[in-house]
Amino acid sequence: MAGPAGHHSAVLASLLANQLVESGYTVEDIFRGTVFDAAILTEKAPWYPLAETVSLFERAAQLTKNENIGLQIGKEQDIRRVGLICYVGLAAPTVGGFLANFARYSRVASPVLEIDTSRLLDHGVINWEYAISPSLKRRQYVEFSAASFLNTVRQFTDGPVSPCLVQFQHHRRNQVGEFEEFFGCKVEFGAATNGFTFAENDLDLPLTSADEQLLTVLQGYGDQALAELAREDQGLVIEVERAIAEQLGAGPVTMEAVASKLGMSPRTLSRKLSAEGTSFFQLLENLRKSLSKSYLRDSNLVLAEIAFLLGYSGLGSFNDAFKRWTGHSPGRFRTV
Repeated sequence: MAGPAGHHSAVLASLLANQLVESGYTVEDIFRGTVFDAAILTEKAPWYPLAETVSLFERAAQLTKNENIGLQIGKEQDIRRVGLICYVGLAAPTVGGFLANFARYSRVASPVLEIDTSRLLDHGVINWEYAISPSLKRRQYVEFSAASFLNTVRQFTDGPVSPCLVQFQHHRRNQVGEFEEFFGCKVEFGAATNGFTFAENDLDLPLTSADEQLLTVLQGYGDQALAELAREDQGLVIEVERAIAEQLGAGPVTMEAVASKLGMSPRTLSRKLSAEGTSFFQLLENLRKSLSKSYLRDSNLVLAEIAFLLGYSGLGSFNDAFKRWTGHSPGRFRTV
């Protein structure tokens, strides 16, 4: 189950710290300058802000003087300790099912991990980002995560699997060969987003861990956890509606402007609303529909004024929208 609001599963930080201890580094050196202490070495389900985990990985690179430590440790690890999102993936019948389930239930482990599978079925692409400050250096953490994720898939796949392309948002000029050797494909740095591209045949490879009954049980738990998270986040919809309402009448209402007002990127806003079963444009449409009926019933505003207050460029656009909503023109609705 998810931890405190804004926190993220710190299991990977625990894996890293234990690996460093096994390599002979002292607890004092490992955690110096971080929020962590020796307790994380034995915590079963640690939860901390993702920024703290990211910083620990960068600390490890400095401590070991190893620019590839994230990759090197990650390619020997699996991510089953992350919990539900990993096991619900592994219970799926194929690699593609693993990726889809992992993405669907990712919010259970992290509200700041944003996974996009919109191009998975057609193009074999899965992308991910983190809803944290772009100024926060995260190279080691991202490389560790990608390597341990793929290593887990490989452990439970009935046959060899390698992506066709791996992409990272961060830049890297040196030691790229080690990455391409492990991933088995071209690795692109400085990309628009982090991502794997898999061949269609690889997505269809069966998993040795597939378990139909277990999958049904775990999906039930996962859906329940997502529903609980949605109830906790229900204030977001209200915030978006209020932000939309403030912009109506001041010109075209855009998702970019609303997202900026709420302190997030349009992509983040879109994904958060999607997780709650709605979208920016659905909220905009519903709000316009509700307000238009209120204006028509409860005010003496002329139709052109109502169209303006709802953010339409002209009366014709408002008429067309209202007919789509109700089957009547605004004038007819007002007189009924």
